Amino acid sequence: MSAPFLRALDGLSVRRRALSFAALALALTTGVAGCKNESEAIPDTGTGYYPIAVGNSWTYAVADSTWTEAQASGQTISRPSVLTVSNYQFKETITEVFTDASGQQAYRLVRSKMGPTTTSFRDDSVFVLTANANFVALNRNNAKTAELIFPVRQGRSWNLNAFNNSSNDTIVAETRQYSRVGQAFTTGGGTSGLAAKPYETTVTVNNTGTATENSALKRVGYQQVFAKGVGPVLRRRFFFANFYINSSSGVSYSAGNFFSATSRRETLIDYHLQ
Repeated sequence: MSAPFLRALDGLSVRRRALSFAALALALTTGVAGCKNESEAIPDTGTGYYPIAVGNSWTYAVADSTWTEAQASGQTISRPSVLTVSNYQFKETITEVFTDASGQQAYRLVRSKMGPTTTSFRDDSVFVLTANANFVALNRNNAKTAELIFPVRQGRSWNLNAFNNSSNDTIVAETRQYSRVGQAFTTGGGTSGLAAKPYETTVTVNNTGTATENSALKRVGYQQVFAKGVGPVLRRRFFFANFYINSSSGVSYSAGNFFSATSRRETLIDYHLQ
């Protein structure tokens, strides 16, 4: 073959290789761009149900209800239970962050109280919150309870007293449970005397197992509702030991009468988040 022909052939080969490299580079660039667009979102574990930061505060309207002990004369009620309701307000404020005795980051939660005849809050008690990616715990009166665990999931149960040795349950008992995860909830309204306040995304936490009872003899429970991006919007504790009379024909219960009965409802009426 002549030299000019060979030089032309070599030039064609170089151009083909250059085109192949350009096509390969374009393919790699397109592939990388495609990978970036297909990144997966991080699952929401539910930590937003209780926003915790220094300066956050929540104010609650509190209704404490107590019933006097009923009395019987023979087989009839001689003195029915009488209801007394006390209304006041609690304000809970996260005032500082510190390192607790176990080396964990913790938050000081100061609760203040304003009575029905006063116009200012006075400090009432101090609690400690521990919050991380796994749980939120509250230390109240030297008893540390697991208020929330993550991830939040419908029907998930855990031990409220996992961090203490309460005699109410054992270390392996499951005494708290999630329900109504992600559902709307409205506080107030009805006979509460408070304006109805709807929350779009909430989770309800109830006592379960050995920590609750709903029988003819007794009703015991503890409920909290948390709204996403807000925090606790409702707390309700109750204990009712129903009054009964023994007779030859058996036990008869008297509705609305009790040996002992108390309940507390705390409804969020204002909050401030940093």
